[in-house]
Amino acid sequence: MELTEDEFTTQVMRHLFRSRGVDLSGYSQSFVFRCIRRRIGRSGHLAYPGYLKHLMKSEEETNELLNALSINVTEFFRDKSSWDAFVKAVLRPMIERKTAGGGLLRMWSAGCATGQETYTMAICVAEELEDIPGPERPMVTVLGTDISHQALVKAKSGVYEKDQVKGLSDRMLAKYFVPVGEGYEAKDIIKKRVRYVRENLLDVPTMKYFDIIVCRNVMIYFSRKMHEVVARNLFEALRQGGYLMLGKTETLLGAPRDSFDVVDLENRILKKK
Repeated sequence: MELTEDEFTTQVMRHLFRSRGVDLSGYSQSFVFRCIRRRIGRSGHLAYPGYLKHLMKSEEETNELLNALSINVTEFFRDKSSWDAFVKAVLRPMIERKTAGGGLLRMWSAGCATGQETYTMAICVAEELEDIPGPERPMVTVLGTDISHQALVKAKSGVYEKDQVKGLSDRMLAKYFVPVGEGYEAKDIIKKRVRYVRENLLDVPTMKYFDIIVCRNVMIYFSRKMHEVVARNLFEALRQGGYLMLGKTETLLGAPRDSFDVVDLENRILKKK
């Protein structure tokens, strides 16, 4: 008997849970199906049963589907005005505080995809530290996490094609990247501050006490239930007085919502009370 769209999607999700422990029950069903449909077209299996049989036998196809389900749409300085606001309202005062009081400034790029957002944060840090004498500079670390192993391999390499660096000005491209082949590679001045780890935002965060968390254009793909779990995890990972920056079209749902003050509504910058 031919499977319905919902039945087919449910069986694929069940396979991913049983084989890889990836729970997609909180994702929007329509979003999951769109990702599966793209993989069906690329695999050459036109019917649902045929693709499902292929998926269950193929480790490679299972990996490709998981990568398709991760949110890997990103670019350097996406929504430039938001990054300008981030530097002015969040990063600059935080660096001033850390410079005066000493210590470590810990930043997290949550759902970093292929790393452009994480390196954007590192570039912002490098720009702000430039005029501070070396001995007085606070130590700054930027953690990038994503569920996609394939995306993280790309992020760790720091190598991007020409069309992937379009968000960078000519000055920043020359200052922080070096030409390699047909593209560019991030220089050590920003690479040395960045570390990448595979992590699911639905899991209890393994690292906490962040001063700044940037999680942009990730939660818009989640169901409300899943959104609330992620929001709670981000809240728990953030220090009191720390900042959370979301995407311009995102809002914070669930219990943690009332535990933040709004710093910049337009650019979705919040501060933990």
